[in-house]
Parts: sequence; structure tokens; C-alpha cells
Amino acid sequence: MKRLAAVVLVALGLGLQPAFAQPRPAPPLSAESFTHGPAIWSAALSPDGRYVAAIQDSSLGDALTIIDWRTGVARPTQLARTDRSLFLDWVGWRNDDRVVFALRQRALFNGDEFDTTRIYASGREGGDLTLMFGGERQRLASRYVSVDLIGAPRDDEEHILLGAYAQHGYTVFRTNVTTGRVSEVVDYADFDTVQFIIDGRGYPVMRIDSLFDGSGWRIYRRPSGERQWTLAHEVRRSASSENRDFSPLGPGPGEGQVYVAARAPDQEFQSIYLYDTATGALGAPVFAHPSADAGIAWIDENDNSVVLGCAELQRWQCRALRPEIQPHFDAINGFFESDADILLHGMSRDEQFWLISATAPHLPSALYVYDVAARHLTFVASSQPRLRQEELARTQIVNYQSRDGVALWGYLSTPAGAGPHPLVVMPHGGPEARDSYAYNFYVQYLAWRGYAVFQPNFRGSEGSGRSFAAAGYGQWGRRMQDDITDGVQHLIDTNVVDRERICIVGASYGGYAALAGAAFTPDLYKCAISIAGDSDLIAMLNAERREEGRGSWAYAYWRRLVGDPSEDRDALIAVSPARQAGNVRVPVLLIHGEDDTVVPLEQSELMRDALTRAGRPVELITIDDAGHSWGSWRREDRQRLLEETDRFLAQHIGPR
Repeated sequence: MKRLAAVVLVALGLGLQPAFAQPRPAPPLSAESFTHGPAIWSAALSPDGRYVAAIQDSSLGDALTIIDWRTGVARPTQLARTDRSLFLDWVGWRNDDRVVFALRQRALFNGDEFDTTRIYASGREGGDLTLMFGGERQRLASRYVSVDLIGAPRDDEEHILLGAYAQHGYTVFRTNVTTGRVSEVVDYADFDTVQFIIDGRGYPVMRIDSLFDGSGWRIYRRPSGERQWTLAHEVRRSASSENRDFSPLGPGPGEGQVYVAARAPDQEFQSIYLYDTATGALGAPVFAHPSADAGIAWIDENDNSVVLGCAELQRWQCRALRPEIQPHFDAINGFFESDADILLHGMSRDEQFWLISATAPHLPSALYVYDVAARHLTFVASSQPRLRQEELARTQIVNYQSRDGVALWGYLSTPAGAGPHPLVVMPHGGPEARDSYAYNFYVQYLAWRGYAVFQPNFRGSEGSGRSFAAAGYGQWGRRMQDDITDGVQHLIDTNVVDRERICIVGASYGGYAALAGAAFTPDLYKCAISIAGDSDLIAMLNAERREEGRGSWAYAYWRRLVGDPSEDRDALIAVSPARQAGNVRVPVLLIHGEDDTVVPLEQSELMRDALTRAGRPVELITIDDAGHSWGSWRREDRQRLLEETDRFLAQHIGPR
């Protein structure tokens, strides 16, 4: 195995573009324009409010950039990686002059690929580089174990708390950010532990252990200053809706206090609470919304108080918990004409400067600094500087009713020019997930190519309460599919789209929904594209049983979500597109990563073979060395995804 490489100092003149700079004139749009990852991420505001630290994509790879946002001047040197197996993950400030950041290395050991992380600190200008645990790696169980940031005590700007596997288990160390030396072992647990969470005084009061079968986590609690742990909650990896029952967010203001997003057994929606780790009591909600899950709390790191609470409905809706904050949040919204969702990334020590990001479907996430006294926003950087807002499609919210009278909605992105437009119906994956009012490279590419794109929020989606998610259980190909169909019919009836040019496209569960649309509503669509979608639900469930075990919680969850392959066999056959391939009347394109471990390539192969036997037109494209999520694909593979999609759509619903 390669040794963990050190970060090197690199001058701006070697090719690093200053992150604060306004983008150069963008070249004409192409498929390649939409495939780039974020140009800047993990931004943090210095305690004095003068500088923004962030990780930026550059010609050298990931680079740590320090920005004087007032003057638009960057420091003369930056920290960057020159080895393509290295990744800068995040950066933050410990005090006005010192930043802390994580460097991850991907390496091979005994033929297996894995990642290991080290944490460094440096001066604001990139000098005085210090490796945390430098010279003390003998404290770790292995030289290859990762080091994690646990937190930073509020009253001590010289130290951070780091977690790593030591000889006796997962251990929390107090570490000096100037010397890198470990001064104290704060706490330790066994080798199942993956994380500690501290309270307002900096003491670990919550602990998260991984279950032995990898199906989820156990969360433990204890009073501040004590050693004995009590089981607080068990979280299962597969159930998005049940994960909303309890999720730690971060330290609260006082001893034994931690913010959690939780949903009590008798509650429909998730709220944000200040959790008492001594008693396990949730208490009254800090923030709640009457008709949606509360998902975000803006927490002031100066005193760990909640500044603003937000819930995601069709758009994020936020309310200030301090009266003096709301006018400023309203002013920021006004700057974006109330057409962007706003997130807070940090406040200065005196709360006079805020680092925020704004995003909308036509606005890839961009960073700004808000000056409270002047009520003024200063642009810092865009995550996608190659794209111009005026070239991106606007998105509207479409409200409609299901055939059984349930109020539903979806996002409709439309290209320039008068309609009706050819339509791409794009159900989301999960299915216990949802789409958001945010930039989506795939949607924007299709709109640029001339297609309207509809993203329905069907029953079974998350974020709209326990009942809405549970309404999708056992309804694959039935009620969930009807909700998608009813949205499409609404667009046809209101003359928004061309009823003769509609294709259904999706990934993961959305890929299943695309195949189900072709099989069960064959007269509605002219084509279908499934990206890593399931096609045979019995084969899918049997594979889950073999992998997870017949008695496992994960297999029980999938039986509840989809059905039982023994008791519900006939019903599952009826809604498995691969077993109903004879119903398909339109061309089908299948795209699948060959290394997909979530939905195996076999699922697309089963669909291809079934359509071939039925004499239906089908094409299968495999992506080498690619997993389930296209976000982890190589950029050239994402470009191929766009180009193959465009080619197929042009053949079947393209402009006349």
C-alpha cells in the first residue's frame, strides 16, 4: 500500500483559478457542460467574518482556497493535492488564523480498495502545515485507520476533538490544532462504534454503533460527565421514513443537550427537538411544521442556539426563532425574488456576517456573504460557473389530484419557446425519497434539448409525513404508478405538453417506474428509459433474502415495502415489467452500471431478455466500473448517459 501522502503547497500561478472570481464567459452549451461536479464546496466563514475557506476544483485537483470576500483577493498560496488518489473532503475554521481540513486517500491493500482519512491544520495563508496525530500514530490501532472530526469545544479555540480506532476501540482525543499533539483521551468505546456526538460543554453524550450485519445503527445516550451508556434508539439503513423517527443533528447549548430531528410514535411529521441525553426526553419541539417534516435547523455555532427552522414542502419554508433574524432572511429572499432556497453555512463571531448558499432549478448552488448592517449580499462563488442562468430552464410547481381524490404535486421544467412541448416524465428513485426545488443536471440538460420534464411527488415519497410514505407500501406498479399517470394526464388535459410525444425516464426506483409505465400504460408513452431500475420484483426480493438473510430486518423491510415473494407471488408477477414484457409496445433503453450492488445488472438483463423474447425493441448499455448512483460515475460516463438519452429521445419523441 502507498503511504498516506502529504499535502503540498502550490502557487496560484500553477493553474489554480481563484474561487471568488466571477466566471469567465462560458463556452456554448454542450452535453459536457452539464457533467462537471461542483467547482467549489465545503465553504466556511472565519470567526471574524473576513475570509471564506472552501475546497475548489482546479487544474491540479482539489484545492483549499482562502478568499477575502470583501476585496476579491485570494491568498498567494493554497493547499492542493497533486496525487489523483487524494481528495480534500472538508474545511473549517478553528480560530481567525487557523483552518482545519480532511484529506482522504484511496488506496489498495491486499487487493482491496478502501479510503483512509487524515486531518490537518494550517495557517490562514497555507503555511505552518500540521498533521493531527503527527508523531503519535502509535496511539491508533493501525496506521491505516481513518481519523474523524467529532467536534470543537466552544470555549477552547486551540483544540478539536478527533475520533479514531485505537488499541481498545473507537476513541475520542483532544488535539491541539497548532502542534497536532494529543493532550487527552476524552472517551472510548468498542470497535462497533462509528461516531460520538458532544453536548454544549464538549462532552461525548451520544454514541452511534454500527449493527453487526450492516443494516443500521444503535444510538446510545448518557448524562454529561458520566460513563454509563443507555440505548436510545435503533435506526435501520433501508427505511428512509423510519430513519425520520430519530436522527441526531449536533450539540445543543447546554450540558447533556443534543439537537435531534425526530418523530414520536403518535406523530405524523418529524420535528426538531432539544434532546435530554440524561432522561431520553424529547420535550417540546424547538421547531415544527404542521404539514411537513422539519428537516433543517440553522444553528448558531457561537452559542449552539437554533436561529431558523425549515421544513421542505413544495419549497423550503423557514421561520426564524429569533425575531430580529426574520427581516434579514426576508431581505435575502427578496434579493432572489423569492425564487431560491437559502441555507446558512455559518455566522461570524459577532453575527454581523453570514455565509449563505442559494439554489434553484435555474440557479446551481452559489455562495454569498450577507452583511447584516448594510443588508447587502456579496457574491463569492458558483458551484457551476460554466452555466449561465439565462440558459437554464425555469421550474413551476404543478398541483393535481389523483383518481381517488388525493392532492398531489410535481415539478415541471419547460424549455424556452411556446408549447405544447414533448414531455419526459421522470419519477424519482427511492422510492422513499423525493425531488427538491434545486438544480438537477439531467433535468436541465433535457430541457436545454427541448423537452419539458415532469417530476411527480407520488405516494410513497418521503418528507410529506408518515402516512404519505406508508401509502406506497405494497403499491409498486399500482397506486404509486397511478399517481404518476394521473400527473401526466393532468398535463395533457391542460394542454401543457404534446400528448403524442411523451417518454418516461427514471433511475433506480424511477427506472422501475419507467418500465412499469411502458408495461402497464402502453398507450400513454412512446418510449421508456430505465437507468439501474428493477424489472423482476420476485428476483429482487429473492436476492435481498440471499444477501441479508431470511430473518434479517432489511429483508423484512423490503417485504413490507414491496410484498412477500411467497404469499404475494401472483400479485408481484402482475407488477413485474420483465414478466409482463408482452404488454410493452414502445422501444425501451436500459442503462446500467456493471458494478451496481444496489440494483444488480441482472435486473436490466432480465428485462432485455424478456423484451427480446417478446419481439419488442430493446437496447442495453452497460457502464464499465460504475456503481448504482450516477453521482459517483466518471464525468465521461455521465456525458455518455446524457448523449445516449438524447439520441434515444430524438428518435422517438424529438422535434418534428
